[in-house]
Order: sequence, then C-alpha cells, then structure tokens
Amino acid sequence: MFLSVMALAGTIFSPTHAQVYGLKKGKNISLSISSQKTNNRRTYFNLGLLSNYQNLNGASINIISDVVHQKTAGFQASGFVNIVGNRSSGMQVAGLANISGIRSHGLRIGGLFNISGKSTYGVQFSGIGNLAGNNQKGLMVTGLMNMGSVNMSGMMISGLANIAGNEQRGVAISGLTNVTGKDMKGIQLSSLMNIAGNKNKGLQFAGLSNVSVINEGAQIGGVVNYSGDNKGLQLGFANVSNQCSKGLQIGVLNISGDSCTRQVGLINLKPQTRTQVIISGGNLSKTNVAVRFKNNLIYTQLGAGMILGELTEKASVAGIYRTGLAFPLIKNKLYLNTDIGYCHIETLSNTDIPDRLYAIQPRMGLEYNPFKKIGLFIAGGYSWERTYKNNQAYSKHPIVEAGLVFF
Repeated sequence: MFLSVMALAGTIFSPTHAQVYGLKKGKNISLSISSQKTNNRRTYFNLGLLSNYQNLNGASINIISDVVHQKTAGFQASGFVNIVGNRSSGMQVAGLANISGIRSHGLRIGGLFNISGKSTYGVQFSGIGNLAGNNQKGLMVTGLMNMGSVNMSGMMISGLANIAGNEQRGVAISGLTNVTGKDMKGIQLSSLMNIAGNKNKGLQFAGLSNVSVINEGAQIGGVVNYSGDNKGLQLGFANVSNQCSKGLQIGVLNISGDSCTRQVGLINLKPQTRTQVIISGGNLSKTNVAVRFKNNLIYTQLGAGMILGELTEKASVAGIYRTGLAFPLIKNKLYLNTDIGYCHIETLSNTDIPDRLYAIQPRMGLEYNPFKKIGLFIAGGYSWERTYKNNQAYSKHPIVEAGLVFF
C-alpha cells in the first residue's frame, strides 16, 4: 500500500480496463490511498475534485464526480454523480445521480436519480426516479417514479408512479398510479389508479379506479373497479367484470357478464337481468316513473314521483329507491312482490313544512303479466315520513299504488 498525491494533470488508467467495463478513461484530480497492484488496483481512501479509478474498498469523496471502473465496497460521495461500471456495495450519495452498471447493494441517495443496469437491493432515495434494468428489492422513495423492468419487491413510495415490468411483491404507494406488467402479490395504494397486467393477488386501493385482468384478491376503488375475471372482492361505487363466478361485487352499480355473479348493491346487472319501466300512481305519490332491474327473485328499483294531497298541499317531488323479492305464484305470470323503499322528498314551494323529508316505505303486492312484455300490479304498504334535521317523526300514511310494467 502506498500514498500517492495526484497532480492537477491527473493519472490516466490503461485503455484495457476502460474498455472491458465500458467506462472511458479519465482524469484523477484527487488524493488517494491505493494498493500497488496494477491489474486489480484497490483504492482505500480517495479525496478530490473528480476521480477515475479501478476499485474502491473504503471511502471516496469528490466535489464533482467519482468514476469506478469495476466495483465499490464502502462509501461514495460526490457533488454531482457517482458511476460504478460493475457493482456497488455500501453507501452512495450524489447531488445528481448514482449509477451502477450491473447492480447495487446498500443505501443510495441521489438528488435526481439512482440507476442500476440490472438490480438494486437495499434503500434508495431520489428526487426524480429510482430505476433498475432488472429487479428492485428493498425500500425505494422518490419524488416521481420507481421502476423495475422485471420485478419489484419491498416498499415503493413515489409521488407519481411505481412501475414493475413483470411482478410486484410488497407495498407500492404512489401519488397517482401503480402499474404491474403481470402479477401483483402485495398492496397497491394510489390516489388515481392501480393496474395489474395479469393477476391481482393482493389488495388494490385507489381513489379513482383499479384494473386487473384477473382479480384473486381485493379491489377497493372510490369510483370504479374493473376485472376481466373477478374471483375475489370488488368494492366501489361501480364494479365491472366480464366473469365473476367465484367473486363478490359490492357497490352502488355492479355489472357482470357472468350470470352466477354474487352482487350486493343498489343496481345489479348481469346477463339475465330484466330492465323494466314502471309507470304508476297512488294515494301518496300521484304519478311515478321508475326503472326496475330484476334478477330472478331479487329486484332493485330507481324512480321519481310527484307527491300531492295527503302530505303536501302543493306539488312536491320525490326520488325513490326500492329493493325486494318477487315470489312466483304462477310461473312467468303471477308474482307476489315484497319490498322496502327509501323515499327522499323535496317539498319545494310548500310552506309550514320542512324543506325536505325522507320516508321508509315497506310494501307488498301482486303483479300479473298477461303478455310477455306488459304487466300490471297493485301494492299496499305504509309510509313513515321523518325530518332530516334531528331525525324527528313528521307524519305517517298507508299507501296504495297501482300501475303498468313494460318490457
């Protein structure tokens, strides 16, 4: 081992080493402690303006850049960039970027980027991106994007996106989106969207939407969840799947191309769903128009109506949702319908009455279908009206309705 003080002119390494590892020969403007070997020279301590040498086994601190042709084991710090031709092990800190030709192990802190030609294992922090040509494993935190061309595992935190070309394992948290080219076997959390190019075998949680070809885990989305084949849970405002024989959809609107789908929601649509239009009137709601979605025994119904007379002197409007069961008494002809409804009432220009009320309305009735696409029904029940403010009882009425069913 010997101490060498580099002059400003610098020392240039042989072209052989530079060509083998793809790094150009360069100037060394530094003070270093190195071994005497020429073929596999190791530097144990390096301090300077910019450096260019074979191997680091220790510490190197440079104002501009630190270029190592082969391997590092220890601590690298530079004002702008650290470059390692082969493998870096230890800690790298750079104002702009840390770059490893093959792989890196340990802690890397880059002002803009941390880049590995193949794999990264350990902890990475960067302002813009952590990128690996193959795999990333460990903790990755960046302002914009974490990306592994093949697999990513561990915890990924980014402001914009986490992208795994093949498979993701672990937890991916992103400000906008998480994308996995094939299988996702962990957790994806984002404010906008999560995408699994093949299977979701974990949890996808997004403020807007989740997408997967096959869902074998859980999709929880603020707006919509989509899966080509849902074998797990979809929970969101709207859930869509082409197949869903082993899965469950829970939401306001559930749509499935599979007749065996299990659905819990306000509107449930699948191949055998009959969409029907209902026009009716009664003692409380004088005129009503509704759309009913009927699946064998279970149906849901959305409608609007005008209330006049028993509850308000002037016309009021109401929005009504019902869910119930239709028991066949005579197949395809006569049904016993039982349902319960929620009715929101806007009293409009009526005075001496709350601006809005709500009502709970259970009903029971008979529906007769003399023709394939036209039927008629009569139903009776009770309505309890209450105020939204303080949830106080306001009034109650028996209800009788009759009408026509189309389609």
